Amino acid sequence: MSMYIDTYCKDVYSDDRLEYTVKKLTALSIKIQDAEWDGEDVTAMRQQLHTLKQQHGDGVEFTPRF
Repeated sequence: MSMYIDTYCKDVYSDDRLEYTVKKLTALSIKIQDAEWDGEDVTAMRQQLHTLKQQHGDGVEFTPRF
């Protein structure tokens, strides 16, 4: 028996609690384009996209899903 607690995942890429920032950016960009095409208000989505772009620029690779 080990004195260490086993980790939830072997690495961050297999952790289902985290989402890859670039993947989230891409999905949100497509969602914004679709909403604009339908004539919906995308102000809140644009703010979220701006925040994600800043995080990505700061080197944040993963964002939590919770």
